[in-house]
Amino acid sequence: MKKVIAFLSTLLLMICCVVARPQTASAAQMIDSRSAIMIDADTGQIIYQQNSEEKLPIASISKLLTVSVIEDEINHHQLSWNTKVKISKKIAEVSNDSNYSAIGLQAGQSYTVRELFNATLIKSADGAALALATADGSTIKQFNEKMQKKARQIGITDATIVNPVGLKNGDLKGLKQAGISNNAENSMTARDVALMSRYLVKHYPSVLKVTSQPKAQFTIAKGKTKEVENLNKMLSGGKYTVDGVQIDGLKTGTSDAAGACFASTGIYQGHRLITVVFHATGKDKDARFTQTQKLYQYFIQNAHQQVLTLNKKQSQKRVSNGTKRMLTVGPHSFTVWQMQKTAQYTIQPRYYKHLTNHKARLNAPVKKGERLGTIAVTGSDIRTVDNKPLTIPLQSTETINRGNLWQRIWN
Repeated sequence: MKKVIAFLSTLLLMICCVVARPQTASAAQMIDSRSAIMIDADTGQIIYQQNSEEKLPIASISKLLTVSVIEDEINHHQLSWNTKVKISKKIAEVSNDSNYSAIGLQAGQSYTVRELFNATLIKSADGAALALATADGSTIKQFNEKMQKKARQIGITDATIVNPVGLKNGDLKGLKQAGISNNAENSMTARDVALMSRYLVKHYPSVLKVTSQPKAQFTIAKGKTKEVENLNKMLSGGKYTVDGVQIDGLKTGTSDAAGACFASTGIYQGHRLITVVFHATGKDKDARFTQTQKLYQYFIQNAHQQVLTLNKKQSQKRVSNGTKRMLTVGPHSFTVWQMQKTAQYTIQPRYYKHLTNHKARLNAPVKKGERLGTIAVTGSDIRTVDNKPLTIPLQSTETINRGNLWQRIWN
């Protein structure tokens, strides 16, 4: 009898496991792509992720890192938008090859950094990206080193950088790098690309004025202009728009190894979101857009904003040498994205050390709206793209001036 009971128990356990597995697999592959992620660009909160830590080829999404370096160099006055870049024969050879993303830059012709920048993002022009890399006289190898340094600054620790374009090393013709396999190409994780995209839109939001253009005209040579359409089909008026989401960027990428990739960004209910889809598959030739569309729709249907509130103790802070003893801080309440029906969170105000004394009190004076630190939010389902606590800016909601002698003594 004991053997029968044991057998039936084992059989029941096996049946439960068999039934449970398809549900888990289905949930893990909600997006029909090899890797995917969605984040809130402001807080870095991960809203959805699917195999987001696998390092994969990223093709022309690489150009987001290229333009980040260029934006930095313009910001540091090493380049200007009006800097003229003369096109070499080797770059022109790539730029006129119809097998690539070609815009037809002419050897010996000069183009401004602004023109090359726009062509890189709107047309994904390979020759334009190569020309940007050499704008200050750098070699491709030297620019690769700049890209690697920028990636590390952003928080990307294991990127493979072969060139500023995203092509295989061997496809760069006369510009291919010695000592590197012809099949080598740029690789990152989906999480890395989300980090990179967040950095770009946060530090250089004007880039969205470029990426949101449905089409643009480029002057290739005197008397010769070319109109090109943005490769992003999710922009306003495009084929794959999402109701309620105003998508205004960011970058596509395609190669044999990378498959169809897409990093997007858009505004939903006042919040900027970023999505990344790697190697999208499916019957539709525009799978990278349909899968991204599916990701936004899944988010709209399932996510909601959970309002979190500081308690009375957390919303006040002791002040030394002020006209008042206690300062009110905020925001009193704020929201996080929640995909589960129930979740628990821990809220902890953290004050900047240079603003407090040895008793952990704020030093007067304190101005209304002054940044005092951060509110760290932790919870079982809270994850951020940079693996740091989710933080909300902590500010003073009132002004407390330094008190006179009697006020300081009294308080």
